[in-house]
Amino acid sequence: MNTMHMMRVVARKEIMNIRRNKGLLVAGLYVGGLFGVLNVLLSGHVSAMNNTVFSTALLVGVFVGYSFSGQVFLREKREKVIETLLCTPLSLKAIWLGKVVGATVPAYLFSLLSVSLVILVSNRITPSLLLPSIPVLIHVFGVVPVFIASTISAIGLGQFLLGMRENKIMGFLIVGLLLPFMYPSILGGLVRGEMGSVVSWLDVGSCLIAAVLLLAFTTYASRYLNKEKIVTTLLAD
Repeated sequence: MNTMHMMRVVARKEIMNIRRNKGLLVAGLYVGGLFGVLNVLLSGHVSAMNNTVFSTALLVGVFVGYSFSGQVFLREKREKVIETLLCTPLSLKAIWLGKVVGATVPAYLFSLLSVSLVILVSNRITPSLLLPSIPVLIHVFGVVPVFIASTISAIGLGQFLLGMRENKIMGFLIVGLLLPFMYPSILGGLVRGEMGSVVSWLDVGSCLIAAVLLLAFTTYASRYLNKEKIVTTLLAD
């Protein structure tokens, strides 16, 4: 089997495992609905829908992805299931990539669900039709999945290489470092010195650059991933 085929096998397995985990799905629905509706209600005015869609898509995708990464990476280490998986003909790179894809796909679907809620609720509380701008649409359908995948790949790599205690700290650090990119008002203040600015191509491009750089870094760092290292962290924990 080539790497792509092995990756698809692992990704399909992880998606099915997440699908069977009712508690995880309910939590994802809760987070998606909560962020989606509350962001509209707390935005102050419906003209801020673009900013709300921009931030909600990333917030839900990253936080749900973080939760799903615990299912596909950390749980298997905690329960020692990963040892069995490492003994299969699957390559370690295919296992890692497959798990990243397997967590990214459902996390992105929850992100799209929350964005749909934002648009529906916004249009329910205003008489005029509100639709996201072109930069926001490019952000939702082009940047957000890359951003989610890059976050999950970094967290997953750390969960493979680090012990249980270090993993908890590492996950919060990664999400915290990416937080400024989830709100255009924060990002605008950092980049342009203009707080509360509307979503622009600069915001979208900044998020894409951050995601691509993180993805490139984790891809490079994955060369240090090996089965012996993973087994060593299991023994240490």
